[in-house]
Amino acid sequence: MATPLGHSIIGYTLARAAGVQSPATLAMALGAASLPDIDFIVGYVANGDARSLHHEVITHRPVFPLLVGAAAGIAAAGVALLRGRVPTPRQVLGPAALATALVGSHVVMDQLPLPYDQMPPRTGNPWEVVAGQAWNAVVDMAAYGTLAMLVLERHGVNGRTA
Repeated sequence: MATPLGHSIIGYTLARAAGVQSPATLAMALGAASLPDIDFIVGYVANGDARSLHHEVITHRPVFPLLVGAAAGIAAAGVALLRGRVPTPRQVLGPAALATALVGSHVVMDQLPLPYDQMPPRTGNPWEVVAGQAWNAVVDMAAYGTLAMLVLERHGVNGRTA
């Protein structure tokens, strides 16, 4: 299972490949790519165990990216209307498609068979979960970092924002 670092690398890559340059929008893309892991926080708050709900709730189901994408499209339409403009299909579908891809990448990445350390932590303490993910972060940097460099190079993106 990929770490937040791996999800962020792919989120950044997808956003840049889609033409996103704004630092604020890139930050939102990183958040969207890691959004399904909100179940860690919910599990910790609800049960005192960060892993208790991980991959057990809707956030890691295929329908979740579609719901987030729909919400992003509705939000984009709302912003256009608040600015006194009728939203174009591109203004609605672009953010919806990107949000769906970002959140969807998370759901797909968590299923990939990379050589992650699957050793469960002894407790549900969130700090132990983070510390136990060090090897997984190295795997993510190697695998997804390499993929990101290849994709960004192919798209002519230099990695710097506008």
